Amino acid sequence: MAVPVLQLNLAPRPSLWRQRHKTLGWTALGLGAVLLIGSIGFTWRAYSQASRAGRDAVSLTEEAKRASRQEQQLQSSLQDMDAGKEQSRWKLAEKILQERSLPWSRLTAELEQCMVPDMRLKGIQRARSNNQQVLLKLKGEARTREAEAAFVESLRATPVFAQVVLERESERAGGGWDFELSLPAAPIPPPFQVKVIKQGVPAPPMVKASARPVAVSAPIRPASQPVAPPVVRPAPPQPAPATEAEPPYTPRRTRVRPASPRIPQ
Repeated sequence: MAVPVLQLNLAPRPSLWRQRHKTLGWTALGLGAVLLIGSIGFTWRAYSQASRAGRDAVSLTEEAKRASRQEQQLQSSLQDMDAGKEQSRWKLAEKILQERSLPWSRLTAELEQCMVPDMRLKGIQRARSNNQQVLLKLKGEARTREAEAAFVESLRATPVFAQVVLERESERAGGGWDFELSLPAAPIPPPFQVKVIKQGVPAPPMVKASARPVAVSAPIRPASQPVAPPVVRPAPPQPAPATEAEPPYTPRRTRVRPASPRIPQ
């Protein structure tokens, strides 16, 4: 009887490393290189940030030292400065700044826009109050009380004036009203704006003077009041025009011509 053949394989089974050892080796080498490059990049970034922070700290330290030196210089200069002598210069500088913020052109333009009919301004004075505020004083006259009230209301509606104070008001003997106003200006005046004039009743047209006489209608009177007859004034005598002396009349001799006979046709 024959001996059976046994199929024995004593070699181990091939592993993944033996089958793909090249691919796995190059992959591990690439990953290591990437990690090395990344670590180098992060290290350089941290080093640059640290160096920048150091430079910033040094610059801040220098600025702090410079500021402290300037503060010491200012304190020493303030200690050596005489406030009594410099006060006049400060007041002059403040006055110049306030006058530049509210010049005469701005005030006159605002007053021109506030003017109403039947009134006029006689005097304008610019002064300063106790708190160094620009104060405008006006002297004017109005024909009627309504014109004065309209002018005051127009000034109150102007934002450049903080307040309108009526200091004096009196009635004139010949008719009309005299008044004095004080106008404290606003600390920060707003920009200039042109007011829009409302369209009202148009003004009557101007009548040109002519050589012809104009008939004036008599005023309307009530029926109960008698109408006086018109007064007729005689015309002033006119001097006779000067004439030259006429020469004496001398008759002229005329020559009579005989009539010619007509010829029948």
